[in-house]
Amino acid sequence: MKLSHPVLRSQNKKAHSLLDRRYAERVPIGHRISYTGTEGARIVTGEGVLKDLSKTGCKILGETASSLGSSISLYLYLEDGQAPLCLTGVTVSWISSASFAVRFPALSGEERKRLQEVVWKHVRLSSLDNRRTAFRII
Repeated sequence: MKLSHPVLRSQNKKAHSLLDRRYAERVPIGHRISYTGTEGARIVTGEGVLKDLSKTGCKILGETASSLGSSISLYLYLEDGQAPLCLTGVTVSWISSASFAVRFPALSGEERKRLQEVVWKHVRLSSLDNRRTAFRII
């Protein structure tokens, strides 16, 4: 069969479409997170579970009262022996009924280093049981 066959083309595109959107290594993680923001004149707060952490953003299991594109502050309990990492100016980039995703703002060198250490720690742990996240091949 030729590579340009419609069935192969469709499956190939589908298989790579999720990877093509990833710009940083993501790791499965299950730490506590809390967040706060404003929705009009109302202050919204919540707690959830941190999932799919990367140095550019994360997925949070929990309800959000914020809207898509809104700015919130996160308190990441990274279980690395330090105080929670507080990130301000975080943008809500995706929302579903029981979870949402955020994109981190430009991080300081210290914040970036701390997140990268946590990500790499979990990459090494998850690679032991073949759950290591995929990365882009360019």
